[in-house]
Amino acid sequence: EERPPTPQLMLGSSREAKKPQGVMTFDFEKFRLSLSPEGAKVVSLVDKKYNKELITEEEKRLNLYPLELFTGDPKVDELLNFSTYHIEQKGNTIRASLKGEGFSVVKTLEYKGDYFLLSLEVEGIGTPFVNAGTRIKEGEFYTHAGPVVRVGDRIERLDPKDIKGRELIKGDISFAGEESRYYFKGFAGRLSQVAIHRLEGDSTYVLVWSREPLKFYAGAKEYARLREIGLTDSIDFGSLRLIVKPLFLFMYWIYEHLHSWVFSIVALTLVVRLLMFPLTYKSTVAMAKMSELAPKLQQLKEKYKDDPVKFQEEVMKLYQEVGFNPMSGCLPLLLQIPIFFALYKVLTITADLQLAKFLWVPSLAEKDPYYVLPILMGATMIAQQFISPSPEKSQNYIMFITSVVFTFLFASFPAGLVLYWTLNNIFNLGQTYLIKKLTGMDKKQGSVRKDKKR
Repeated sequence: EERPPTPQLMLGSSREAKKPQGVMTFDFEKFRLSLSPEGAKVVSLVDKKYNKELITEEEKRLNLYPLELFTGDPKVDELLNFSTYHIEQKGNTIRASLKGEGFSVVKTLEYKGDYFLLSLEVEGIGTPFVNAGTRIKEGEFYTHAGPVVRVGDRIERLDPKDIKGRELIKGDISFAGEESRYYFKGFAGRLSQVAIHRLEGDSTYVLVWSREPLKFYAGAKEYARLREIGLTDSIDFGSLRLIVKPLFLFMYWIYEHLHSWVFSIVALTLVVRLLMFPLTYKSTVAMAKMSELAPKLQQLKEKYKDDPVKFQEEVMKLYQEVGFNPMSGCLPLLLQIPIFFALYKVLTITADLQLAKFLWVPSLAEKDPYYVLPILMGATMIAQQFISPSPEKSQNYIMFITSVVFTFLFASFPAGLVLYWTLNNIFNLGQTYLIKKLTGMDKKQGSVRKDKKR
């Protein structure tokens, strides 16, 4: 049985001096691919839908490109990656062939719509490793950036800083490559071994070894595409995967029916608010009870101002008399925290949002260039304080400062996330108003305010 070689990357001035001299460009429906006859390697690959160049400046500088071959023998590797191949195209198939002394190589790339099927025919050198390249550099926004490998049912996301030189991964590997927030570059298929090389800084390159044809994909982590290739697990759902993935799939399902990411975010917000309505109801009722108790609490505070222990005892006794649990207002809010972080994750990993527009916002994946959405979001947060004010003036002041801080914080966040949070606040205002009307709390609070004025 053939064993994989130990790949070595030939780097340095000798490689950098052998820059591609010629380029052959092939235009397909979704991608524009450029191969260099020297090595039959990918020197340019553009995802036409997103107008994104997937070959990095680093790869060009190092002269180290996807589809280069590595056998473990630097002299053979030099022949394979810098000799001139004969390249021809027939329909959607590109065939690159090289014949040397005692060896031959044929690389075949067949365009399959969402990916390229790579087949290797080698004689005289053994099956080589194939370079997938390095990741596309972009604003990661708290998402994983670096090598990602699926081994069996396990997804391994490696931190480039933890890789010392070279790391080998063996097992039942179904895909391997480099990922960033919105893009993936790598191979899917039956892989026997993966070699990850760390170069300068946190830069890593993924090489794969397989004796079977492989799906080569470099492009946006668009769910519809990844589903066809078998790469959906390359989407980083994070530690809250059990919540994030269902929300993500629901939003995608809405998009596939309505064909609007704005409507998808609106629908997602509405569904989440409806699911959280029982929690909102409990929290609102608890806050209202707290407002009703405010005058009595103030009396106790004045009465026992010199005895804080007695004050606490009397407060707890008052709570028991009226059947009020001080945690009933906080617990619903605490339960909403993981849902917020899950939604935050959904809206920061959805690659399709790059092309989604909203009125003046050119891309929901980027910040609002005019900061209108963050200001609206801050205004809705302040409005929530007016509809559900705290009996403590200091608490209202803290909430106001929090609203201002959040406005500045969200100013640099993706517009899709700010839009969600603004809609969430608006729906929450509506729910709170409805609860108060249905329970008569608005009238009770009005009478409490009149009593306080007296």
